[in-house]
Amino acid sequence: MTNARIVFLLFTLLIMVSSSAYAMNGRDVFEKVHELRARMLDQKTEATMVLHDRGGGKRTRTLTEYGKNASPEAYKALLIFNSPADLKGVGFLVHARTFAEKNLWAYFPEYKRVRRIPTSAQDDSFFGSDFSYDDFSGPPSLDDYSFKILREETVDDKPCYIVEVTPKIPRKYTRYIAWVTKNLWVTARIEYYREKELYRSGTFRNIRLIDGIPTPFNLEMENHKTKHKTVLTIDQITYRTRFPNEMFTQRSLERGAK
Repeated sequence: MTNARIVFLLFTLLIMVSSSAYAMNGRDVFEKVHELRARMLDQKTEATMVLHDRGGGKRTRTLTEYGKNASPEAYKALLIFNSPADLKGVGFLVHARTFAEKNLWAYFPEYKRVRRIPTSAQDDSFFGSDFSYDDFSGPPSLDDYSFKILREETVDDKPCYIVEVTPKIPRKYTRYIAWVTKNLWVTARIEYYREKELYRSGTFRNIRLIDGIPTPFNLEMENHKTKHKTVLTIDQITYRTRFPNEMFTQRSLERGAK
């Protein structure tokens, strides 16, 4: 066999291996993530949120979240804080006409008024935590991002695709990297970057199968600039709920979902 033929065969083999290295591309992976998040829309969640500051202090909150698949619109979500006393009754409401078009509102009992949250603020801190409003705003539109598989790794004994996600529209981050568990399609780890600077990262552990839906029960987000961390623990979650549209109104937001 000539050297030229050997080189040709090796080149052909390299192409075949490269093309089959990832059975899916980055968009395929996030299509699966999106499908799972859509299945999670009809739900009620009771959770505890603990905020840790850089000095070792911590503040504890409890909250209830309601979600609804609002077809033919995308979805609706309502979140109400139950404690502490200074946050009791504070709420957050989302109406998503499509996965790209969302209206966000917050309610503060102290001022007795509902405030519209502009889209430009979706990456801001969610009521002083290290999560963002966007983290509680349901599935996004995949068409607003580009996706690229970087490699594969194992996280907590679970094989993952590592996918770089870049927004096509201006955000407060320039890209993020997600570790997506194979077959479960849950994000196990996430890192947000501003250019080359890592400024926020999260881990999502204790994944349990609830009504056939993989669900992380421990969610942690850290701001690397402020050295502040927020841990969200799910105390109870119920899927396949059927809440009426009346629960997801500004009036219901003011009444604490009552």
